[in-house]
Amino acid sequence: MGFWSGVWEGVKTFGSTVARVAKTAWDIATGPSAKSTYDDLEKIIDKYDSRRSRELQVIDSPNFLSQSAGNALTAKVNEHEDKIEILNTELNYARKFMAIQNEFSRLRNSAELIDRGMANIKIHASSLSTHFQNMRNINGLTDDVNALRGGLKHIMRTFNHNMNVLGANSESTQLRKIEGVDVELRDGAVSLVAAFDAFDKTRELLSEEIHTLSKIASAHSKDILNLKKHAADLDDDLGRNIIKFIDAKIIPVINNAKKGGVVLQEEIDHLPAAARDESGRIIFEDGRLKIRDDNDD
Repeated sequence: MGFWSGVWEGVKTFGSTVARVAKTAWDIATGPSAKSTYDDLEKIIDKYDSRRSRELQVIDSPNFLSQSAGNALTAKVNEHEDKIEILNTELNYARKFMAIQNEFSRLRNSAELIDRGMANIKIHASSLSTHFQNMRNINGLTDDVNALRGGLKHIMRTFNHNMNVLGANSESTQLRKIEGVDVELRDGAVSLVAAFDAFDKTRELLSEEIHTLSKIASAHSKDILNLKKHAADLDDDLGRNIIKFIDAKIIPVINNAKKGGVVLQEEIDHLPAAARDESGRIIFEDGRLKIRDDNDD
């Protein structure tokens, strides 16, 4: 555990880290979305499937009644067997194609979660930057107000001293001292502690979102290998095009999310984390803010 005697004095040294977090979050969230790449892949699959359906000839059942000669019947039986073999081939292909469709649907749903996670990270990182700027503004405002209060108190003391010399508030003169003016600060009117509390809670939300994104993206990277395997089983142009598209378009987006999550988590780990009690309130000891160390739970 550590302690800060002043909130802004403690947190202001992390301004560059907050700026890096905001920039990194913006960079990973403004690239191509994961779902959009799967939408593009779906167009390739649908186009090929439609073309294959048109090219596939309708297989008619043999008309035995129209054939009387034995050799004609033998030819028809052979034709029938050939068509059964074609049907078996098509059924086998259909099973492989269905496996691709099932895996594709599951991965696209996962891609939506990745996009949502990146969007949330961008929002939380922006809020973190806003809270940091609010603390800067509050500290500057407090310094200015304290300077004005000090000057005003000095003016009031000097003025009242002069009024005392001149006999102010006596019956023989109409001179009056300055009285009943309250220039003291009110607790809670402007609070750096409340601003830091919001900053710290946003940091926690951002850290949780980064952890979730990294977990989903890592699982996605493994699962996408199944889609490539199913595509390879097709052993045709469609399968090869799917693998090529995955390598060129989808994997870079997923890797961007994974790497971005790692970089962001490293930056977040450098930010101060407030120590809190069981009710979630920030802990103070002897008027000093308590800060968790890296090895604290």
